[in-house]
Order: sequence, then C-alpha cells, then structure tokens
Amino acid sequence: MPRRIEAQTRVNVEVELLWRTFAEEYSVSWPKVNPQIVTSVEILQGDGGLGSLIFLQFKPAGGPTVAYQKTKIVECDKEKHQLGLQVLEGGHLSNGFTKYETYFKLTPLDDSNTLVDVAVECEPLMSSEEEENEEELKAKTTNFPLLFFERLEAYLTKHAAAG
Repeated sequence: MPRRIEAQTRVNVEVELLWRTFAEEYSVSWPKVNPQIVTSVEILQGDGGLGSLIFLQFKPAGGPTVAYQKTKIVECDKEKHQLGLQVLEGGHLSNGFTKYETYFKLTPLDDSNTLVDVAVECEPLMSSEEEENEEELKAKTTNFPLLFFERLEAYLTKHAAAG
C-alpha cells in the first residue's frame, strides 16, 4: 500500500547557503556531512540537476545495511528550493520497499533560518498482518533526512566559524 510520511525541521542556516550545499554541491558535501554513512557520491549521468542519475556509496561497517544506492533527481527547482529523489536501485529498495521517493522543500523563515519539509512517498513490502505503525515507518523513512539536516547545520556552522 502506498504511503506518504511527512516531517519538518528548522535549520539555523540561510536558505541559499543551505540549498547550494544540499542540492547543488551534494557530490562534495554529503560525504563530508555524513562520513560515517556516505563515503562518496558520483554523478553517473546528467549535469547534476533534474534527470541526473547519482550513485551513493555507503560505508560498509557501521553504516546502512546496503552498500550503495542509485538515485534519480526527479524534481529540482532552484527558485522554489525543491528537490525530489527517486531510489532506482539499492538503498531502501533493498530494505523492504518497492518504491521510495523523497521530496525536500526549503522555505526561508528569515535571513538566517530555514524550514525544511521532508515528504517520503513509499511502498513498504509487507503483508497485511505486518502493517507497520506510523512511528516505525517514520523511523525507517524521515528520521535520516532530519538527522542529515541537523548534521548539515552543524557542518555549515563550524565551517562558517572557521572561515
């Protein structure tokens, strides 16, 4: 059964810096922000924007239970600060989902704060008696993107202070 799980967080970083680091410079920033999980990000096809295919290599020990994830950028709107990622292979598709897409929307709150909305559209692979409750599904879907933005905020704050 298709599901949509939503979450949101506030990040103390201005929207343009957050967007650039998260959605444009991801091949460099994602491994730096989450080195304990992501070891590399490679653009397989495209220019890094809409329609591009990206390959995420995960850290073998202590990271996710899969080694990689192939993802397509299905939405990329710089003006609206919206990014959509569809897992094509590996990642959550190797961990109990038949469909997995994550959508992000960054909204400026003021000059130095951004609201991050996360929506995961997925289809868990389970029988009716295994129907997961909402909290279990949130733990498998939106918790990591929220943690990522927490780490991204810390990374950007640290580098702004050092620079």
